[in-house]
Amino acid sequence: MNILIAGAGKVGYNIAKALSNKHNVVIIDKNEKALEMLKETLDVLTICADLRDSRAYMGLEEKFDFFIAVTNNDEINLISTIVTENILDIENTIVRLTNTSYISTNFQKLNINRLIFPYKLSATAVAKLIEFPKANNIKEFPFNDFILVSLNVKNPEIDKVSAINSENVIVIGAQRGEDFIFLNEDDFIEEDDLLYIFGEKEKLKEIINKLDTVSPEHIQNVLIYGANPLGIEIAKILISFNLNVKLLEKDEEQATKAAELLGEDAMVINSSYEDEEMIINEGLHYSDIAIAASLKDESNIIKSLQAKKLGIKKIITINNNLNYYSLMHSLKLSTIRGPKIAAYYEILEEIDSRLLIYERFFLGAKGKIFIKQIFQPKKVSPPKENSKTIIVRNDQIIELKDKTELQPNDIVLEFNFSGNRKWIEAL
Repeated sequence: MNILIAGAGKVGYNIAKALSNKHNVVIIDKNEKALEMLKETLDVLTICADLRDSRAYMGLEEKFDFFIAVTNNDEINLISTIVTENILDIENTIVRLTNTSYISTNFQKLNINRLIFPYKLSATAVAKLIEFPKANNIKEFPFNDFILVSLNVKNPEIDKVSAINSENVIVIGAQRGEDFIFLNEDDFIEEDDLLYIFGEKEKLKEIINKLDTVSPEHIQNVLIYGANPLGIEIAKILISFNLNVKLLEKDEEQATKAAELLGEDAMVINSSYEDEEMIINEGLHYSDIAIAASLKDESNIIKSLQAKKLGIKKIITINNNLNYYSLMHSLKLSTIRGPKIAAYYEILEEIDSRLLIYERFFLGAKGKIFIKQIFQPKKVSPPKENSKTIIVRNDQIIELKDKTELQPNDIVLEFNFSGNRKWIEAL
């Protein structure tokens, strides 16, 4: 495919890095230094120009499969779509916007196929955990209502996979120490496993409560470390659940702005998180959940550890840099993708889903899930590589262990760590 990327920042660079091995990638930015660094490591065409200037696109191939606008300026992203539409033949346009006030704006005239709001993505991921407070993360899928839940096993009442698996729930596997293990019917579940279970929502709720008997079953009082745009967006969503939300922010200007935006729906406290006496006096240590929502992972880790020390049983740590994911996991912190990582993976999933195979990431993007709907009957055998493949048929889950005939409307999900999609492409 031919792909044009507007913006050579962190997201633009990582998208180009992920796509340049298989696709023709062009990246435009007026930051000459950023483009030089990009050219040193990636096989892409770079153009140093103002994206709002039509001359930036002269001489390019006229047809592009994707135009992806991911500069740090919302207005430039929007203007660049107008400029390119008059010059190039673009099949799909993806635009990232950080200002969530644009959500209610009608952009139909701009022919944008997908708008991505990174702060909304991260905040929505946090909000899903209100329904599943013991979970680390929730992942939804196309074609069916089943979900994938990950959680840390804490003082479990059940310890065998066979006690969980049923016609509408299946254990996928567990991160145990440094390794991920696909678990079978006769395997045991261990304390501190990061367990992945796929299935029907209500059934999963019952099972999760037996696998984690420590974390709170219900959430009412929320503490958010950080009143930045992400913290504010998280607060807005959680307020809609009628939760008691408090934000802790040491920057006076940010605290004031957050208080104005949130009004009486949330309490904003202008103080340092290091002031434990204040935290105790305000009763913040009685929170059911603490969310470390700064855009710096080092700060989020420290805040999360402090919340754990204060006795808060459920802690969510925003992960902005995948290099910190393993550390967060080793500290037993529930992680949610930060805005830039969330936007990056949302864009990759959108592009990779183009050939009727949907793609999702799990375990900090170490693993991939390929999803495909079947339209014609076909006999298949399981993939030869180390993976787990399941079939969703009429709201029932079937693990693909032997040669099986797929039926029309079956949904096939393959979990693997190689990223190899040849098996599912052949279905």
